[in-house]
Amino acid sequence: MKADITVPAVGESITEGFIVEWHVADGDTVEADQPLFELETDKITMTIAAEQAGKVSISVGEDSKVEVGQVVGNIDSDGAGSSAPAPAEEKAESAPEPKVEEEAPTAEQDSGNGQVNESALEELAPAARRLVLENQLDPTKIEGSGKGGRILKEDVMRFMESGPAVEEKAAPAPKPQAEAKPAAAKPAPKPAAPRDPAERQTRKPMSTIRKRIAERLVSAKQDTAMLTTFNEVDMTNLMAMRAKYKETYQKKYGVKLGVMSFFVKAVVDALKTIPEVNRMIDGEDLIENHYYDIGIAVSTERGLMVPVLRDADQKSFSEIELEIGDFAKRARDGKIKLDELQGGVFTITNGGVFGSLLSTPILNPPQSAILGMHGIKKRPIVVEKDGEDTLEIRQMMYLAMSYDHRVIDGRESVTFLKRIMECIEDPERMMFEV
Repeated sequence: MKADITVPAVGESITEGFIVEWHVADGDTVEADQPLFELETDKITMTIAAEQAGKVSISVGEDSKVEVGQVVGNIDSDGAGSSAPAPAEEKAESAPEPKVEEEAPTAEQDSGNGQVNESALEELAPAARRLVLENQLDPTKIEGSGKGGRILKEDVMRFMESGPAVEEKAAPAPKPQAEAKPAAAKPAPKPAAPRDPAERQTRKPMSTIRKRIAERLVSAKQDTAMLTTFNEVDMTNLMAMRAKYKETYQKKYGVKLGVMSFFVKAVVDALKTIPEVNRMIDGEDLIENHYYDIGIAVSTERGLMVPVLRDADQKSFSEIELEIGDFAKRARDGKIKLDELQGGVFTITNGGVFGSLLSTPILNPPQSAILGMHGIKKRPIVVEKDGEDTLEIRQMMYLAMSYDHRVIDGRESVTFLKRIMECIEDPERMMFEV
């Protein structure tokens, strides 16, 4: 029985997308729930899985624009038990040998750089074939891990990482030196010929989701009165507490005690203390929210995603850590859902994981504020003890809060950021909710 492979509806406002990559080839046999292809829209990239087991027939190729509901192939369940395609070696034995002129070497015989073995390309998975062609690789030198030794995308990437993609030609043997002659004057160097721009640049169209990200970032800069306030927070007490309880905490809850859960709790505390920050503009109305859905920025290969942690005020530290970890994994695997990216009253982004010391985060409209975390660095800090100033090495982090000045005044933004600092510098008060 044949079942159509269709482009699913992923949101009310999404009507089209692109097939980025097929994970299977035409004629492959798949199991139910096995990933079939990557679908990219202007808001989300997701993996579409097989609804039943069977033999796959693909009718729409990669990099093709598709509409919601469009049929892109089918799965024949009657072919589920059929045998896999014969290995490349067996096919080669039954195929007639092509006639080749003796004077013209084939691609396999040519020892020059950049040659691609054309006869072996037919046996590659689609994504692997594209990598081989783009990088001018010889597929006969790549070990395949698929059925019957078929070369997959992962095999090509592993081959490229393990060594040079193109072998260097052997250096010519040195010529015997003739008797020394008086040195002649060197000719003037000739000007270098202009290089082909195609050799110096790679041009490809922006992905749909990257276009959408670009539009939102430009819109945030143009349509809001964005301003940023900065401060620094002493992370020493928090880091010491994490080091003290991290093993016990992981054994009990099955998750590491990170710093992000503390910042989520600190943001919720600050939103309750300064509710003016929990507002947003809708047309000519000013809406004040009375809930605490916090967006957590997650970096993926396809761009930044901001899944939303719902009702963060009602979740424990362990629940927050588990949910953030799940968001990060599914966002990178293309399994995040569209409704998980919608809504939110405030966003937290952590550039410190990439080594950033200080940056200015851009608003995530229609939200009115965003907190930027950065790297933790040891610095000498003046600390007052018993009425005297002492110099200590403390673990410090710069914080940056960008906000829409149409909604939030400077006094409110500074007070909000200072409240976050107070919570982080005295983490016990958050854990005991005092």
